[in-house]
Amino acid sequence: MNLFRVCVAVLIVLVGLNLAGCCTSSKEKVIVPTQSTTPTLGKELEDLEQAYKKGTITKEEYEAGKKKLLEKGAQPAK
Repeated sequence: MNLFRVCVAVLIVLVGLNLAGCCTSSKEKVIVPTQSTTPTLGKELEDLEQAYKKGTITKEEYEAGKKKLLEKGAQPAK
């Protein structure tokens, strides 16, 4: 009976150590790549138009912004 209790105690300690080992932070670093998304020309134009329709910007600001976006979009990518 005493041997059984010792074996159970040892088993509990070993299982506890095993679980503690797998739950601690690893020395390996996991690198999660981030994607930087830039809005498309179409999305930028839609956003600009929405701002104009909501009255956030004036017609002149809308036209100037639209012209700027279209000129930027016409340039070849670097």
